[in-house]
Amino acid sequence: MRFDSTTTGVLASLTRTTRLHNLNIVLSNNLTTTRYPAIVARELGLFRKAGLKVESIDSADSADFVDLLLSGAADVVMLDAPQTLQAASKQQPIASVYESMQSAPDVLAVVVNGPIGSLADLKGQTIGLASKRDLVTAQLVLSTAGIDIRDVRTVVVGDRGSDVAKAIEQKRIVAYAASMNDTTVLTAFGISMRDLTPLWLKNNPANTFTVLSSRLDELRPGLEKFLRVWSMATRSARLDAGKVSTLCRAAVPGEWTNPDAGQALMDAAIRLNYPVTEAFGDLQRDVWAGLQPSYRKLGLIDAEIDPASFLDSSLIAAANDFTDAEIRAALARA
Repeated sequence: MRFDSTTTGVLASLTRTTRLHNLNIVLSNNLTTTRYPAIVARELGLFRKAGLKVESIDSADSADFVDLLLSGAADVVMLDAPQTLQAASKQQPIASVYESMQSAPDVLAVVVNGPIGSLADLKGQTIGLASKRDLVTAQLVLSTAGIDIRDVRTVVVGDRGSDVAKAIEQKRIVAYAASMNDTTVLTAFGISMRDLTPLWLKNNPANTFTVLSSRLDELRPGLEKFLRVWSMATRSARLDAGKVSTLCRAAVPGEWTNPDAGQALMDAAIRLNYPVTEAFGDLQRDVWAGLQPSYRKLGLIDAEIDPASFLDSSLIAAANDFTDAEIRAALARA
């Protein structure tokens, strides 16, 4: 997950904490097409209409999001599957309450028509990372080809398109582990990337809203409003994809420098954010259980744990309590 600065948002270079009344939420990718629900919710005024006041507070990019919960610096964070399972296996008192993505946006990509043809070619090579957290992505993807992370070199190159493009052009890296929006922006520098991540590996929840289990009841009123807005914004792309694309193009023009690449990112973002479950944000216990054997084999978690110990679906009904008519009315006013 990566971050960038904006008046009410979050993405690429900064981690930001967003205050909703007395609720501090660390969001990911708030200013990227990949995270279009955040853009739609802000631009349509859905947070304001729900009585949620949104403010942004900067924090360090290297922050451990679980530590932010434990210290009280954040009330709610977005965790990817590795962070969630690592915390749960250590018996840290977290509750995952809403899956904002039910497949991961993370990729291990190489340059189209470049020197790397397959994962096997990466052995002994240098892989760039958008952040330290992307090391897990590289490790998981490489493992599908029987390559140990120790068989490659990794270096954090960040997620600024110009920096990553320079690292590729100077042949300092031959692959890039990042979020799909980070690879898309490279088209503005004349670089097209190809994803080597097996499709089956993407079947894991990402950016799951997570709280301390001991604070869930305290945070419930604000969370119910927030997650309802999030679900409405997610649904909006199926009701008027053109309007949502226009909002994203205006909010993140750098991702739309190449219109075809921008639209491809938009289409992929809708697939990523739209749930495979019937209800928005619903928690998939079978998926969380199925991820754990491979994570344990790679040493990413110490022990497997019953998903029921960290998944809490008590907010899902409230998050889905809306109508399409409400969304269409908000879109019409935009």
